[in-house]
Amino acid sequence: MILIVGAGPAGSITAYLLGKEREVIIAEEHQSAGFPVQCAGLISKECVEAYKKYCNVKKAIENKIKSALFFSPSGKFFEAKGEAFVVERKLLDTMLLERASEFAEVFMKHKVRFRGAKAVLGDRELDAEYIIGADGVNSEVARSFGFERPPFFTAVQIETRFDAMDPNSVEIYLGKDYSEFFAYSIPIGETAKIGVIAKRSAFLYLKKLIEKHPSVSKRVKGGILELNSGMIPEKLVDFVKGKVALIGDSAGMVKPYSGGGLFYLLLAAEKLSENFPNLQAYKKAFLKEISREIRLGEKIRNIYWLSNEEIERVVDALKEFDFSGVQMDRPSSFLGKSLDILGLILRHPYLIRIFIKILRTSKFSQKL
Repeated sequence: MILIVGAGPAGSITAYLLGKEREVIIAEEHQSAGFPVQCAGLISKECVEAYKKYCNVKKAIENKIKSALFFSPSGKFFEAKGEAFVVERKLLDTMLLERASEFAEVFMKHKVRFRGAKAVLGDRELDAEYIIGADGVNSEVARSFGFERPPFFTAVQIETRFDAMDPNSVEIYLGKDYSEFFAYSIPIGETAKIGVIAKRSAFLYLKKLIEKHPSVSKRVKGGILELNSGMIPEKLVDFVKGKVALIGDSAGMVKPYSGGGLFYLLLAAEKLSENFPNLQAYKKAFLKEISREIRLGEKIRNIYWLSNEEIERVVDALKEFDFSGVQMDRPSSFLGKSLDILGLILRHPYLIRIFIKILRTSKFSQKL
């Protein structure tokens, strides 16, 4: 029997794939899927296509996005065109769990405890041969079986009335005055999800963004309609130990430059299913597919920690850059733009020093 702890997308997709041929139990400590909300819900066109195999993802789409506007601290911006979608995570998670329940036994409002290698579900001791931890950043599976825990960022998000620059463009706000990572707004009709990701003091950064940012502060039009917060793992950790494996946020499977995990966890669930019960083969297959993307993603993330002056210069230069062909989930797609990047540097020689700073050593764990 396989015990999967956590009924988010990682747990549900894994249960659906493994449960077709094996006995699977899903245990979820919350009363419903998608609660509490800890994701802004912005995903790529490619990610939407991938999820179509598991649910009617179109039902969860709230808005179609055509571009991202990247703002400097002073309020200047450049546009990167590319198709993406905003999904309602509670609905998406619910549909995925319903699909998983076709093949797996589901226990909601059940927190799993471990006595040594034994799993206890309520007053029932489970004889699980394999355990999959899909239970997020605060993974009980990871803690109980001695896995390394990744450091994390805190994300705070509100929904409020907002005059977006474009109703089909997300906005990204750069600079250390408003976040230790980045801040964003995602439009949904007359409202927007406005959030900040930071190591600490995320609420204070969000308050400053709304009240003092030269662009955002002029366009917030109402009070808070909804407030959400959550944690985002900073890096991938070793996610296999014996007959126990982690997947999704519990393993730090997120894009280093955005914190989004839906694309990575789907890929991981498919690799786990293809290689099960060989968990080491699952680990090897996932890393073969995604390790380069993580390393490049970590280098892109270094942009967030440039000085305000450096960010201003980068934003000015990138106003003339053509982002066509760059995929939201695949940083390696930038390698196809090498000639364009070279041309940009030749036109703006000051970028050489900034690029060297961005391309410094990756933090990707060599132990993996």
